[in-house]
Amino acid sequence: MRPSTTDRSPGNYLPTLDGWRSVAIALVLFAHASESLLDAIPLNFLANLGSLKMVGLIGVQLFFGLSGFLITSKLLEEEARHGRISLAAFYIRRSFRILPAALAFLSVIALLAMAGVLDISPARWFSTLFFAANYSWAEHSWYLGHFWSLAVEEHFYFLWPAAFLLLRGRGARLALVLSLALLVALWRAVDFKFQLTGSTPAVFWGRTDIQADGILWGVLIALLYADPIWKHRLRQFFVAAPSWPLLCLLLLALEGLPELNWKLSFALISMKAILMPLLILGTLVQSTRLPGRVLETSALRWVGRLSYSLYLWQQLFLVWREDRVAGLDWLQVFPLNLLAVFVCASMSLQLVETPLIAIGHRIAKRFGRLNTTRAGKRA
Repeated sequence: MRPSTTDRSPGNYLPTLDGWRSVAIALVLFAHASESLLDAIPLNFLANLGSLKMVGLIGVQLFFGLSGFLITSKLLEEEARHGRISLAAFYIRRSFRILPAALAFLSVIALLAMAGVLDISPARWFSTLFFAANYSWAEHSWYLGHFWSLAVEEHFYFLWPAAFLLLRGRGARLALVLSLALLVALWRAVDFKFQLTGSTPAVFWGRTDIQADGILWGVLIALLYADPIWKHRLRQFFVAAPSWPLLCLLLLALEGLPELNWKLSFALISMKAILMPLLILGTLVQSTRLPGRVLETSALRWVGRLSYSLYLWQQLFLVWREDRVAGLDWLQVFPLNLLAVFVCASMSLQLVETPLIAIGHRIAKRFGRLNTTRAGKRA
């Protein structure tokens, strides 16, 4: 009989996490393809387009929770192995992971804009290039709209490892992350209610200072799981057979609640953000149960590996009706749009992501060895 509880290290490669990436990107693809899907296949039970489009935000929130949890787990593992982390190695790995595919996509968008196919202002394109899209007041474009979430993640990748390195104690890290998560939640509610910054809704909901707690709760869960006492408590919680399904039902119930007063609505945002990394951790702790086994199927792992490129390229083809453009409209209808997304994403993975990631890891290893050698000399 297979044990239901496993002792996996989240810092290592885990196929379960690729499965979660596939779930997250599937929600985004479904939301953005909803109009073209209903144009091709009228389905009465999917007629509420407003609700369908919001499903994509759940996928983004899953990505946030996963990023915070996984990156922190990797930092903890590196620290446990070498005594400290190498910021240079981390930034090199992240740069070679994120930038090449993003630059390839942005180059295609720039060419389409110069050819007159897309109407994108230089200010919008350059703010996107420098991961400032979520603070830019430049004219909005659907085709670059998804970079708000990538900007949030890039800001996290830039700031958190440095804070992690400076705060060596577990207690200090936990205190900082918990305080920041609560402050972001409070600031979001206060700024929204009193319009302190005067941001438009499109800018407001994409800002890092408004969305960062979605990542910070993932960080907090990773830090807690690295603590022996909390690790035991969390594992005991997930050993209880109904615990994970109950968390799923709670998340679905919170998503399905009717509109409440603004205080409760903002409290629910934080509650849902906390649930995301807990659900992810539950499938790691109980990887041999049905949810974990499903997430580790080959099909979901494959989609998970494609998820970053899928997220980049879907914005060009999965387009709502009012944003379709002549010259691309034949590729923006179902099912050709989904086919185009997967073709472009597969090419990006094979030709851009995979070789550049390998180069980045080779360069980062050199910095990591140099960092370890220096630390040994100081010791």
